[in-house]
Amino acid sequence: MTRSRVSVLTIAASLVGSAALAQQAPPPFIMATYYRCDYVRQARADTLYKQVIAPLLDRQIKAGNLTAYGFSSHRIGGVFRRLETWTAPTLAKLIAAQDAYDADLNKANPKAGAEFDAVCGSHDDYIWQRTAGSAPNPSAPSPAFSYSRYLTCDMAKEGEADLIMDSGLAEMMNKHLAAGHITTWGWFAHNMGGTIRRILNWGGPDVMAVLNAEEMISNDIAAHPLGNAFTSICNSHTDYVWKAEVTSP
Repeated sequence: MTRSRVSVLTIAASLVGSAALAQQAPPPFIMATYYRCDYVRQARADTLYKQVIAPLLDRQIKAGNLTAYGFSSHRIGGVFRRLETWTAPTLAKLIAAQDAYDADLNKANPKAGAEFDAVCGSHDDYIWQRTAGSAPNPSAPSPAFSYSRYLTCDMAKEGEADLIMDSGLAEMMNKHLAAGHITTWGWFAHNMGGTIRRILNWGGPDVMAVLNAEEMISNDIAAHPLGNAFTSICNSHTDYVWKAEVTSP
């Protein structure tokens, strides 16, 4: 057994003991829809989201089903052109929001829904749980840009990656937060969807801020005593930079 794995298991034992003493609210659920869109017409999807979709989602926040939503455009990364996220306190409320929103859209403006689907004609769905990250700051503006590192992990050991994040890398991320290199960060665990198992995400005011943070964060992970153990578990990734187009009030 390697020294890094012994360290992870030691951390796990201590966290299990402390977890028995801590009563924490369950992590929120995030439904993320990754859209493939017509490059020429994709700006029309942004307009439809602002004018038609966002007001209907505001109703789901008022109803208590959602706590937040967002719509982002591709800035750097792979094939997905738009990202939609809905956040809810429970899976049941997330599904209730989806059902109610679909009914509202079909009643209020089905033509706009069909037009949006024609522009962004296919998508991949995931449900994530935000298990670690910076504390919410309602008085701070939402980050204009976010950097998402989508990690493929060994499913048999991904829980160890979570322990490493909780016990060591979270402190590193919080140092970058305190230094102003990033404005938010989060660690997301797979609940359902495709092959990606974890996301490390951070936000900033502009593209260069999140790109500069990427270099610092990657270097710090590599230098961390548990960095090798972390990257051996989550050993490949695809990165995106997203630009916020619509955020919930």
